[in-house]
Amino acid sequence: MSGRRVILAVCLLLLGGCQHWRLPATAGWVALDGGHYQLVDYWPGAPQQLVQQLSWQDETRQQQFLLTALLQPDGYLLVALSPLGHEMWRLQYQRGHQLTVAGMAPFNQPEFARRLLAEMQLALLPQPLLTGRLQALSLRQQNDQRQLLASDGSVLLTITQAGQLAPGKQVQLNSQSYQLQINTLQQDLL
Repeated sequence: MSGRRVILAVCLLLLGGCQHWRLPATAGWVALDGGHYQLVDYWPGAPQQLVQQLSWQDETRQQQFLLTALLQPDGYLLVALSPLGHEMWRLQYQRGHQLTVAGMAPFNQPEFARRLLAEMQLALLPQPLLTGRLQALSLRQQNDQRQLLASDGSVLLTITQAGQLAPGKQVQLNSQSYQLQINTLQQDLL
């Protein structure tokens, strides 16, 4: 075999291996329907605490709860409370992509928590910060609507009122598996 053919064969093998390479969860990568998103392990804006009312629904159940979100340069702390004030679940995501979850299923499952955090970040963070963190996915923004697209152009997630954190604003996420409505009740800059 000639030298060129050997080099070509090695290149093809390397390219084939790259297609099967998985991005490590320890670096914050989350699989999203055929693509990947790398979680942001810091809050890029002013430190703040939010109180939000969430309505979450999937194929089998619907839940409403309050969420307190502490957004700081060293990470995120999300705590969900029942309407009676009992803690339902907790998610902490810190620099170095350190995830801690606790509470009721499915929120206490790391894979579910990473995906939920990814979709919330896609809804709330500025688009320029998100674009470089997508692999085999893209974002399309038109006015107040943002869409996450698969590589074939199909819509995976639709977000209305993307990036709206101010009190009285409502952000809605519609994915293939669930719907999430986020109403900000209070915003305190720290």
